[in-house]
Amino acid sequence: MNRKWIAIATLSAVAWSCVHAESCKYNDSMAPVLIYTQAMKEYRFKDAYVALTDNMTRSQPVDQWVSGQKTTFELGQVVIGGVDVRWPQHLDPTSCMKHAIIPNVLKAKDRFNRQGITEFELYTVVHDGKAWKIDSQKTLFDEGEIHRWFPGHQIPEFNQGMSEGEPLPGDETF
Repeated sequence: MNRKWIAIATLSAVAWSCVHAESCKYNDSMAPVLIYTQAMKEYRFKDAYVALTDNMTRSQPVDQWVSGQKTTFELGQVVIGGVDVRWPQHLDPTSCMKHAIIPNVLKAKDRFNRQGITEFELYTVVHDGKAWKIDSQKTLFDEGEIHRWFPGHQIPEFNQGMSEGEPLPGDETF
C-alpha cells in the first residue's frame, strides 16, 4: 500500500514539473520579443524582421515580408496599444541556453475590432549561435492554457479590450 502512494506521489511530481513552466535564470532571450513587438507597434517592419527566424518569415526575403506586413497593417488599420512581455519560461532547466518561451499580453484593435482585444501570446525563441530570434508565436484562447502561462491574470471580457482613444489609421476612409 505504501509503495502505491510513493508511486503516485512520484508520478504527480514528474507530471507537475512537465506541465508547469518555470522561469529561466536571466538571459537576453526576451530581447527579440521586445524588439519585435515594439517595432510592429510602430510599423517599423524592417526592424521587426531582424528579430525573426526563417520559420517566422516563411523564408521570405526582407522586402517581401515587410511589404506583406505593411499591407496587412495598413488595410486592417492595426493599432497595437499595449505590450506586456513576461519573463522567459522553460519546461526543461537545461533548455534556457537554446530556447525559451516568452509569454506576452498584447492589447490591439483593428478595422473590424474597434473596441480592441487582449491577446495572450506565447513566443518561442531560439538561440542560433549568434543571437536570440523568434521562431514561432501562438495566441492562446483556452482559459486553462491562459491561466497556466499567466497565473492570476484577469481575463477581460470581450468589450474590455482597449479604451477609446485615437482613431484607427485611415478612419477617414469609412
